Amino acid sequence: MLATPAGPGRPEELKPEAEKPEEIKEPELGEPPELEEMLEEAEMEAEETRPEEPKPEGLRLEAEELEETRLAAAPEPIHPKTMKIGGHEVVEELREGEDVSYLRCLRCGLTVRLDEVSKLADTPCMEERRQDETEQKREETGKAEARACEYCGKPSIGAYPIEYVSGSPVYLSLCADCAKKIEEMYVIARPNIVDRTGKRLLRCRHPMEGVRKVAWNSYMKTWFTLNEEGKWQCPACGITRGKLLDVIKHFVEKHPDLVARSGREHVTSVGEVWKTWQGYYCPACGLLCNSVKELKGHYESHRR
Repeated sequence: MLATPAGPGRPEELKPEAEKPEEIKEPELGEPPELEEMLEEAEMEAEETRPEEPKPEGLRLEAEELEETRLAAAPEPIHPKTMKIGGHEVVEELREGEDVSYLRCLRCGLTVRLDEVSKLADTPCMEERRQDETEQKREETGKAEARACEYCGKPSIGAYPIEYVSGSPVYLSLCADCAKKIEEMYVIARPNIVDRTGKRLLRCRHPMEGVRKVAWNSYMKTWFTLNEEGKWQCPACGITRGKLLDVIKHFVEKHPDLVARSGREHVTSVGEVWKTWQGYYCPACGLLCNSVKELKGHYESHRR
């Protein structure tokens, strides 16, 4: 059957529209939340461990040169010029309104005018003296602590002149106990002399014996006495010490010309007597007399 053509005024037959296929939506791709966190952490770690990019050599050298230039341009500290005069370390100072400068010791602070510089030589530096005394005490203490008592081996308290050999003192380290025993021996010891008959020995006596404690040191041929304050006194200069051995040590070191000065001497109307630097010994009773006059008067009383 033939199709009838469409004429004018006759609507075309509507053809059914072809059905369009439905659009297939692609699923949105994305990483799971856990994977995103892992990637962020990895990037942060890589950023922390990434080595610093080296600075160009030119920049580094330029920075070093700038630092050297800065140090070279910095002003050097000004130190005052010092001079040594008579044990003092002095600097010159200018004072406003003064026509003469001054010299000031940096150690002890002594200050004098420049035209009175001789005062520096005449006045010892107290700070230097204190340093010397401190160093000397430190050396003595160190030697004493380093050595043991040469009698018993206990820790030593110091070295003392105990005897003489060929005219020179021999120092021995002593502990406190042995030093005390030696001091007690000096207090008991007494010299002996031949009497006027030449047949027997007399025990010598000190004029202060019986009034206060006295001690005799046979190596030094010298008497030592205890003063009223209970301290041992140097028979030459009067300086006092609490320990007998300390004053004996002082006597040996400060008055060596008096040590062991003794001998026999003929005195008119008395005869030959024993004499030390401290006086004469009576050949009748052994008493120490300070002078020949005192010896003669005392000896006459024994003859009557």
